[in-house]
Amino acid sequence: MEADTKRLLASARSGNWAVDEETGTHLRRAITTMLERLAGIEENVRRLKRAPKFGNDEYAKTAAAHFQKAMDSDENSLVPVYEALRGNLNQLVHALDEAMARYDASDEAATQYLGRFKD
Repeated sequence: MEADTKRLLASARSGNWAVDEETGTHLRRAITTMLERLAGIEENVRRLKRAPKFGNDEYAKTAAAHFQKAMDSDENSLVPVYEALRGNLNQLVHALDEAMARYDASDEAATQYLGRFKD
């Protein structure tokens, strides 16, 4: 997802991708709603970074370490995937903002060109 988001942002910045305001607003609202929902579970996700308190015996310590490793050990674990998703969605909002701005600029340029053509 990160590569696709970066590609969209680069495409919007270069003017190769533009989105009209109505479409962009609907997409932006959907993405910000997802970000708000993800923010709502952030504290729970943050707790997953800590080893749970299963007890003090050796088995409990081993199980807690295993649980913590499963939640936050590599980029495919739950916590890093959650964090990457939030970052990618934020970048997607920026890409949409750029694309909407480019649409306005391209629409204005086309109107000016067609106005000259019509005259």
